[in-house]
Amino acid sequence: MTSRTVVVKQATGYIKGIQGAFKNQAAYLRSLEDADISGSPTESDDDTANDGITPNGELKKTTTATRFEIGPEAEKLKASIRALGELHGKLKGDLAFAKRELAYGKLDAEDLEQISKHLRGILLPLIGMGSVVNIFQRVSENLDRKDSEVDRRNTDDQGTDGTTDSKGTVKARWSEIMRALHSPVEEMTEAMDEGLQHVLYALELAKPPKNREAKREGNDTNNASEDVEAKGDAVKPGDKQFATYLAEKIEGFSQKRNVMLNNWSKQKTDAGLSSDRFDHLPHPAQMPDVDGHDQTQHQRNQWQIYLVLYLEFLLWSTGLAVLDFVRFADLKVQSGAMSKKRLVVPGMHRLRKWVMNLFKPEDSSTEHTPDSSELGSNYISAGDSLQIQKDPEHLPPTNAWQRLGNSIRSLSHVLGSQESAFGFRVACATLSVGIVAYLRDTHEFFTEQRLVWAMIMISIGMTSTAGSGVFGFFGRIVGTSVAMCTSLAIWYIVDGKTGGVITMLWLFIFIEVYFFVKFPRFAVISMLSMVSQVLIVGYELQVGKVGKTVATSSGQPYYPIYLLAPYRLACVAGGMTVAFIWTFFPYPLTTRSQLRKDLGVSLYLLAQYYSCVHATIGMRLEGNEGDENEKESPGRKLQKAREGIFTKELVLLAGLRQHSAFTAWEPTFGGKFPRKQYDAIIQGVQNILNNMALIAYATKSFTTSKGSPDKGPWMDDFSHLIKSLNATSQEVTSMLSLLSASVTSGNPLPPYLQPPPAFKMSARLEALDKDILSISHITEPGYSAFAVMQVASGMISGDLEKLITNVKSLVGEVDFSFHVISAAAASSAEGLLKDDVHKGKKN
Repeated sequence: MTSRTVVVKQATGYIKGIQGAFKNQAAYLRSLEDADISGSPTESDDDTANDGITPNGELKKTTTATRFEIGPEAEKLKASIRALGELHGKLKGDLAFAKRELAYGKLDAEDLEQISKHLRGILLPLIGMGSVVNIFQRVSENLDRKDSEVDRRNTDDQGTDGTTDSKGTVKARWSEIMRALHSPVEEMTEAMDEGLQHVLYALELAKPPKNREAKREGNDTNNASEDVEAKGDAVKPGDKQFATYLAEKIEGFSQKRNVMLNNWSKQKTDAGLSSDRFDHLPHPAQMPDVDGHDQTQHQRNQWQIYLVLYLEFLLWSTGLAVLDFVRFADLKVQSGAMSKKRLVVPGMHRLRKWVMNLFKPEDSSTEHTPDSSELGSNYISAGDSLQIQKDPEHLPPTNAWQRLGNSIRSLSHVLGSQESAFGFRVACATLSVGIVAYLRDTHEFFTEQRLVWAMIMISIGMTSTAGSGVFGFFGRIVGTSVAMCTSLAIWYIVDGKTGGVITMLWLFIFIEVYFFVKFPRFAVISMLSMVSQVLIVGYELQVGKVGKTVATSSGQPYYPIYLLAPYRLACVAGGMTVAFIWTFFPYPLTTRSQLRKDLGVSLYLLAQYYSCVHATIGMRLEGNEGDENEKESPGRKLQKAREGIFTKELVLLAGLRQHSAFTAWEPTFGGKFPRKQYDAIIQGVQNILNNMALIAYATKSFTTSKGSPDKGPWMDDFSHLIKSLNATSQEVTSMLSLLSASVTSGNPLPPYLQPPPAFKMSARLEALDKDILSISHITEPGYSAFAVMQVASGMISGDLEKLITNVKSLVGEVDFSFHVISAAAASSAEGLLKDDVHKGKKN
């Protein structure tokens, strides 16, 4: 199977995965019709600290917020989008190899690149839809926390609760909005699903129904200019006019969302707000006469409209991305590229680039690992995006002699790398059994007992980390045990008859290949079962053909199948035992240490991505981005850097999750491994990456270059506002770099480390123009993009705060202070002791 075939199959699975995500997305939005994002406060016992105990020794009753519940629809949506992200990383890794191949087909290297580009364009807004679940949870937590404070103040002052009716009103209004979106969302989802099906048919990634194929041929020859409106619902995927039909569906969705937004404006008018002000919410510091309840109500109104704009912008953007994909597929059909196969030869530029990159470090993908189910570690280059990474021990070479010295040093780097050290360990482990074959007294024993099987299993069974190694060890033993049982069944069911044995062997391999494809995580079990079956059954068939005399001429005694199969299992188990010992000797190669190092690299890549997104937004607002189609333009270079870092991060996150899962297989010596904190950090990195990608995607509407149809007074004012966010963006980049350094080295964080303040774009917009958020601007291309940026930036601030807390719980912070935590309950010495135990710090 060629790399080109792999990429085509991955692209097909990618498209079908997007179709499944569309269905999960529609089901989740339907579930929001009855959702209560405000939550409901509940009473609980507070025993988390000394303050939760009354003077009588009883637990205090505290009011806590009930989190926004995650239903099965949300879980399915998040799982499908996570799977698409992992598949995107694999596709990007295999694409480089597929474009270099000499092939005979219909799609050339540029076509494969364009397919990947269009799939990425669909994935980015889908990632935003997957983040909706986290957004609702965050909004629910914030609103409930504010409501709890207001409830306590109202109860203390008046003895009554003043928020029950408010919450019921919020839930009713939210349900009404989501029901208004129900019909447009269903139509849009169906249209996008049909659009992807049209792409599958046009690019011949899937076979259309016979009647549809015949109908398309009739359309091409008889009535190419048929009126689309006259056909109506008769336009189906595969028809020549489908692109026009899809464009009309998207335009219809855009018109319906304006109607929905007008309804929202009417609701706010009924609530007492001005009809010409869509979101006039002053900063709380400017509202001294408004009580906390009104502030919370204002914030609810603000976030509801932001969430609605967020949802409709992502749906609309996804539809446009699908439409671009459909037009690309139609263009390939119209150009005649899909009419016949041809010889596809990589160009000289691509070959020259391939040769130049032969000796450069290349990012790995899990798909290129021989056994991806027991992945040891991924090498991800964490160098600067737009310049050569500096060497802190050497200045750049200035003459030929220094450049020659760099080449010599590269050889020592190869020999001193972790990969070389692991190879030396595998060689020692293999020779610890192989030495038996080179000694006079044990050579015969080595041959008779077939210890070469154990040597082979050691060399192919060892992995670079203990967690994946233990999983692989058990997997190989289980696979060989299955092969032992199935080999006996294959042989004795047909009483050892050659024709029957071959037939039964084919049948069992056919079944095992199904499990190999269906459950790739356990591919090692299926693979070892098939290989061992062939070795055991094939040996018996060979003896039956050549006779026992020839079969034993090498010194190996003949064993019947009921002895040979257990011998095979014993050799595999012995080899795995030796491999297990050498995994921990002379020092262990743990998955946990590799997880920590890769997590540091992931945080550093996240800092790079954030800085790249920040630079992209600045160039778009300044109008200096240039034409992304030109290779030397700043926008093109930044786009290439963003895509490269984004793909690296997706591949690395998939590897981190595998490392985290494999930590459960490692034996623990000492305290427990803090897997919960690591998983929380990995999820935080994923959330921040998703929201960064969404901001970069949404700010395409902020383009203000000369001649742009989006340029106008509103966009000029908005551009002036965003330029004031540079300090916050750079602080986030510095913060992520600092977290990366602490996780990688294990050194504590600096004291008093606080996350950068959250963006307050609404207040700054009103400072520029009190009417800038008027409903008259709702059709501005950047208006919905602003809502997306507001929501996503708020999520980044919250996730960054949690990220700092989790990293601090792992590495600690530089702090030599003492704090008396309960002076009334204990003496100063006891308070100091409790504080020291509670904080768990090393002084």
